[in-house]
Amino acid sequence: MKHSILSLCLLLLLPGLVTAQDPWHLSLDDCKQIALQNNNEMRKAQLDIKAAKALQGEVAASFFPSASLNGFAFHAFNPLIRVKATDVIGNNDLGNAIQSLWQSLADANGGTASLNFLQFFQHYGITAVQPVFAGGRIVNGFRYSKLALEAASLKAEMAGRDVVEEVEKNYYAVLSLIEKEKYLNSLQELLDSLERVADVALQQGVIVRSDKMMLENKKLELQNGRVKLRSGMRLMKMNLLGSIGCKYRVMDLDNYVFTGPGAENIPSPEEVYVDENEVVATLTETRLLDLQVQAKKFEKKLTLGSTLPQIGIGVNYGYTRIFTTNNGRWNGMVFAAFTVPLTDWAKNSYKLQRQQTEIDKAEYDRDHLGEMLVLQQRKFFLELTSAWDALALARKQKEYGAYQYEQARVQYEAGYTTTTELLQAYSYLAERVDAEADALSDYLTALQVYRGRLPQKEMN
Repeated sequence: MKHSILSLCLLLLLPGLVTAQDPWHLSLDDCKQIALQNNNEMRKAQLDIKAAKALQGEVAASFFPSASLNGFAFHAFNPLIRVKATDVIGNNDLGNAIQSLWQSLADANGGTASLNFLQFFQHYGITAVQPVFAGGRIVNGFRYSKLALEAASLKAEMAGRDVVEEVEKNYYAVLSLIEKEKYLNSLQELLDSLERVADVALQQGVIVRSDKMMLENKKLELQNGRVKLRSGMRLMKMNLLGSIGCKYRVMDLDNYVFTGPGAENIPSPEEVYVDENEVVATLTETRLLDLQVQAKKFEKKLTLGSTLPQIGIGVNYGYTRIFTTNNGRWNGMVFAAFTVPLTDWAKNSYKLQRQQTEIDKAEYDRDHLGEMLVLQQRKFFLELTSAWDALALARKQKEYGAYQYEQARVQYEAGYTTTTELLQAYSYLAERVDAEADALSDYLTALQVYRGRLPQKEMN
């Protein structure tokens, strides 16, 4: 299936391959598949899904330790730590005596009468830290990213549904004109048969030349209708091919052949009806409204998590050098760290209140819009039943018009009616045929809109 669609797209993107000797047949399913692959909104929706997956992976990485290379070095003008005997023993007789002795030895040997530390320091190593508790922000952040991914997927489904509805609308507009062309062909046959009857009647003196001219004028009107229909069909084909993202040449428009379901296979509204509440419960919009509420709740949890303590454990291993007189050494250590936020409590308190208000608002929107979706689904069904009634009426009027025309034709051949009356019956039949084609197109469009929102199991 995927290979056939790819081949189909390739041919449609190369209009030179479609020639008058090689017409290309496109079904409604073909057009849907091509549109879903080429539509700009669908491409953007797929990119949104890709971005949401990347976000989920980004958040999932927070579950694992973070490692980093680090280094620190300094050389002070004077030692940062200087310890004398009086600093250890105290400023007393013993301390002063020891300090004086130390000073004498230092002066005699060229040293200092103190212990000097941290005038020079180097440390280079690698550190790994594993979060143990972050106020639930990591877990809730991951759940939030899953909601974002699901929302992106649902929006892609909605975009696909809109694309399909647009394609179906344009496709049935083309089919409507195709049906009208069939009816024009049948009307042409009627006029041809009438012309043959008129020729015989004119030779027999039953009618006059002006009656024959009326038939010829009606044929000219029919030819004019054909020209307008052909122009309209080309415009509709351009709309359809544009909506599915296929390149084409105007000169090749007549080579594209579109086929649709027969009128006898169209189900009635009663055959496809599903309870509105059941339909709305499975709609993409309903799930998106639920996700909106859940997302607001997770945002509140993330804010609450920023006010809670954070705990982490880690390990460090590296090279340390403290004195310039030695080469330093390698060493490692394990450590634990925690932080407790002490400020911004008032700020976060008001922020939590604001986010709770947003949750309440999202829940209200979900309930209110859910009711609106039920009303919308009822509206779609009412439009479907109205289109069905209009189609049924158009069919009856066509049958009546066909019956009236047949009676007028028989009476005309028997010489009991005039050419004007016969053409009036013909014109009424032509109008009814045209009205039936429009009614059929309207019903098919309404049917696809309604069925496009039904649960998948109901459409199979």
